[in-house]
Amino acid sequence: MITGFIFVLSLWLLTQMDVGVEAARIGSVSLSVAYFLFCDCLPNGQSVGKRLVGLSVKSARTGQDCNVIQSIFRNALGALLGPIDSLFILGKKRQRLGDKLANTMVIKLS
Repeated sequence: MITGFIFVLSLWLLTQMDVGVEAARIGSVSLSVAYFLFCDCLPNGQSVGKRLVGLSVKSARTGQDCNVIQSIFRNALGALLGPIDSLFILGKKRQRLGDKLANTMVIKLS
């Protein structure tokens, strides 16, 4: 949802700046994809959405905040595997396949 908002807002802003339709599309898609891939390595392992609901992505091994590589890996796998990825949340540790392969976990902050 946040990624969609970033896309729409950046598309609108870039068209207002009169950079051309194609440049606005490329810029909007680039910003949206960058946010989607890197959002979980923002401070405290929290994307904007996770911050709003009190969740954080941590390394399953160390408990530290999700790093850049883990964020890219878990989010790219989620996009590539789609619904199959989400089925894994039904397991004992409630981790998506992307989380298992990136060695991350989502926790509720107190």
